[in-house]
Amino acid sequence: MEALPLIATAIGLFVSTSATLLGGVKWMLGRVEQRTDARFSRVDARFDRMDARFDRLEAHTDERFATVGDSLMEVKLGLARLETRTDERFSAVGHSLGEVKVALARLEGPHPPFLIGRG
Repeated sequence: MEALPLIATAIGLFVSTSATLLGGVKWMLGRVEQRTDARFSRVDARFDRMDARFDRLEAHTDERFATVGDSLMEVKLGLARLETRTDERFSAVGHSLGEVKVALARLEGPHPPFLIGRG
C-alpha cells in the first residue's frame, strides 16, 4: 500500500506532463496556422495586384492594337490613293507620249513604205 501514493503521483505527473505537452503543441499549431493564414492572405493580395496589373496591360494592349489597326487602315487608304494618282499620271504621260510621237511624225514628213531602217 505504500506504493499506491507513488503510483498516483506518477500517474498525476504523467497526466500533467501530457496535458502540458498537448497544450504546447496545440498552441504551436495555432501559431503556425495563424502565420500560414497571414502568408496566404499576403500571397492572395499579391496575386490580386498582379491580376489587376495584367488587366491594365491587356486593356492597354487592346488600345494599342486598335490604334495600330487604324493606322494601318489609313496607310492602306493612302496607298490606294497613291496608286490611283500614279495610274492617272502614267495614263497622262502615255497620252502625252502618243501626242509627241504624232507631232514628231508630222515634223519628219511622210515615210516610204517598207522602210526597215533609217541611217
